[in-house]
Amino acid sequence: MENQGNKPALLDQAHAASSSPGVYLMKNEAGETIYVGKAKSLRSRLSQYFQAAPHENPRTEMMVARVARFDVILTETEAEALILECTLIKKHKPRFNVRLKDDKTYPYLKIRVNEPYPRIEYTRRTPQDGSRYFGPFPSAWSARQVMDLLNQAFKLRDCSDNTFRHRSRPCILYQIGKCSGGCVGLVNPDEYREHINEVIAVLEGKTSRIIGELMRGMEDAASREEFELAAEYRDQIGNLELVTQTQVAAEAGSQRDRDVVGIARRDSDAHGTILRIRNGRMIAVLHFHVQNSDTALKDSEILFEFLSQHYLEKKEDERIEGGRPPEVLLPIAPEDSDLLERTLGLRVRVPESPTEERLVSVARTNAEYALEQNRRKEGGHGAEALEEIREKLHLARLPRRIECFDISNIQGQDSVASRVVFIDGAPDKNLYRRYKIRTVEGANDFASMKEVLGRRFRRMVEGEADGAPDLVVVDGGKGQLSQAVAILEELGVSDVQVVGLAKARTESDFRSSDVKSSLERIFIPNRKNPVPLLPHTGAYKLLTHIRDEAHRFAITYHRNLRSKRSLASDR
Repeated sequence: MENQGNKPALLDQAHAASSSPGVYLMKNEAGETIYVGKAKSLRSRLSQYFQAAPHENPRTEMMVARVARFDVILTETEAEALILECTLIKKHKPRFNVRLKDDKTYPYLKIRVNEPYPRIEYTRRTPQDGSRYFGPFPSAWSARQVMDLLNQAFKLRDCSDNTFRHRSRPCILYQIGKCSGGCVGLVNPDEYREHINEVIAVLEGKTSRIIGELMRGMEDAASREEFELAAEYRDQIGNLELVTQTQVAAEAGSQRDRDVVGIARRDSDAHGTILRIRNGRMIAVLHFHVQNSDTALKDSEILFEFLSQHYLEKKEDERIEGGRPPEVLLPIAPEDSDLLERTLGLRVRVPESPTEERLVSVARTNAEYALEQNRRKEGGHGAEALEEIREKLHLARLPRRIECFDISNIQGQDSVASRVVFIDGAPDKNLYRRYKIRTVEGANDFASMKEVLGRRFRRMVEGEADGAPDLVVVDGGKGQLSQAVAILEELGVSDVQVVGLAKARTESDFRSSDVKSSLERIFIPNRKNPVPLLPHTGAYKLLTHIRDEAHRFAITYHRNLRSKRSLASDR
């Protein structure tokens, strides 16, 4: 619920604030921290928020409208304020702050170097446990291919710890020459450690020696006309080159340590990629999803938040090999480079040579690819689909927040409802909600929809909800839509558009072989005929996606309740 009437009081408090540097925490009526910021002068910065004139950035205007009070924390310097700001953002996760989300979906290879007989393990997690991690790899297949190759080439064990500890004789892999038999002491720990060190060297990009040996083996096999064996050598060489391609890139003539940053943005999504280059070689690629990236923010502002939050998180440098570099190469100069350099203790700069420009281009390409993969994974739809919905439904504003409601029951039993929320065309599962129907007896979907919408929008009117939608979609036709319109009118909610989305109908005549099928239809208040949705359009894909997601969420909840009831009756 908006708090525009609080602006004069908040402005008075801002004028009374200290002019020292520090951090401020904006809070809503529920006491939740919705924004954390830093300032060289708290008084000056806070006063800018609560002036009568509207803000140019719509997101800032939306945030200020929800502020009920603010707290301040004084610091000695602006650099200390930056460090504290990042700490508080990680703690509170404010909805209006730009935040980094470490992308943990990429596969890594792990070696527990503190063990006497370590093995190579596949993992998607990189905790701080003293192990060495290598990656990320572009796919699970490539990581496992490299792991299998290294196990065979260096005769490492691939059995589980439990199997390794309890073996009394070597396994079949030892018999065929693919394992050194460490489980029964056929190789001593020092010799095995040498193999592990060679594996680590390969994973760090030092592949020339092993590739040379494989090349000689391939040539010898080909000279003996053992072409199948030569093909196996060729495949092993290709797999080792895959290690090089996915993890190691030589920077000609350079032994320097640096990180190279790439940023990709599309609509309100953003992704940051860091190439870790040590001794002139790329040893890792780190991916981060940038949350709450408003389209009104400049690239330099996004870059500032990205750098400050990443490099002030010390454990990230301990978790991935390479440590903190002396310099960071950037696509553009960030906001307040001097403050970043003083606070982070490293140099930040833009490319100064064609080689450096190519490195930044590689980082940007990786960021763009990761952003696209992330959007596909989360089922995101672009701004084009939102604009198409706005035009098709004649909405007053872009439907950045869409909520969809669905009812689920079987013959009136265990009747439940679901709410799913899409923000900027992508599902936000933190905002999903489930409802038990309380006041309706039997299978009455119309009355159930009215109850659920009443509960949701009463909370919004009372200022207890988690935000207001731009568009509400109810699963159903005119009946469900009429209930939705009735409850909104009853509560005096006039700035939320509501529509009904009905599934395609299949019509057939038993006397004819023809089967007719209608299109998906959108019912709009005060309009007799529905608006058809063409399957190839972005509006169709987004609206049917959110409808199907609401149906899935409701069905899952209904099944869980039904299972619990069945178990209780069996006792």
